[in-house]
Amino acid sequence: MTQVVRPVKLQLGPVEVDVPVFFLSVSSVKTALSPLDYVRLLNAMSALNGQFLISAFDLNFLNNIESAVVKQELVHAREKGIAVLMDSGNYESFWKGARFNWVQADFHRVVKEFPCPVAFGFDEQQPPDDLDSHLRLIIERYRQDQAAAGTTTIIPIIHGAPAVLPNLCAEVAEISNMSMIAVPERRLGDGVFERAKTVSAIRHALDAKGRYVGLHLLGTGNPISMALYSIVGADSFDGLEWCQTVVDHESALLFHLSQADFFTAQTRWGREGWPFHPTVLAHNIEFYSDWTKRLRIAIHDGKGTEFCRRNFPRRVFVQCATALGWEGAV
Repeated sequence: MTQVVRPVKLQLGPVEVDVPVFFLSVSSVKTALSPLDYVRLLNAMSALNGQFLISAFDLNFLNNIESAVVKQELVHAREKGIAVLMDSGNYESFWKGARFNWVQADFHRVVKEFPCPVAFGFDEQQPPDDLDSHLRLIIERYRQDQAAAGTTTIIPIIHGAPAVLPNLCAEVAEISNMSMIAVPERRLGDGVFERAKTVSAIRHALDAKGRYVGLHLLGTGNPISMALYSIVGADSFDGLEWCQTVVDHESALLFHLSQADFFTAQTRWGREGWPFHPTVLAHNIEFYSDWTKRLRIAIHDGKGTEFCRRNFPRRVFVQCATALGWEGAV
């Protein structure tokens, strides 16, 4: 079997990203600012952050003025080289009680209207138990989404139990010939170690097909989890932690947003005199930018476990090394 080499960059349609990569998620659910305000902030801080994700559901419910501004901001993002992903919107529709009102045709309308180079497909969150039927459904949805999306590249999202995900992901990647597939983190198992082992199994199944296929984990924004999953084969992540919590730069641990006063002095943003929320967001964006850059270097130098040893709290690292078999790392 041909040895599959992990690339330094992945081509996602018209967009090329360094991997591992973290997309800062923008959402109207459980966040303090509006999606428009987040997009403006991320564009303004493009020197630190090169990519973000925005929800098709949120875009659908903008008024005419907001819609025009967001479209302009998305054009500016593209001009600055920022990679923007559109999400299917099913996360927001679930939490806003609109799950049965938000349908694939709505997603198709939004993906045609807003200029995003890459989008996740409209996923079936409760797929059939029969694996052949499930596979046919994913491929059918993917083809429908891609036909509607035009020049926007669609990345299929795959749901399923941990035991079936490796084979299912490999089959979808082979049939669709995509450069990346996506799986919600919550589908990987109950705890972080079970999830890491599922990621490893998915990576082995993908590589067995003879070409490198990127693996995106939806809803993974915890820095320690990102590092663990990167080491075992994940390439791309998105999450809301950057705007829902505050990160301690020294430990990589996340804390309640109200506790930001304990940590914002760790960066220059705490001395800028900005209002509370922009200060915390800038503080977090700087952390995630630095964390992913250093993680990227470590992964490609074959020093991923050493990165974890240096950057995780000691007790966390010891548990990771024991559970994942990092021989001699402790």
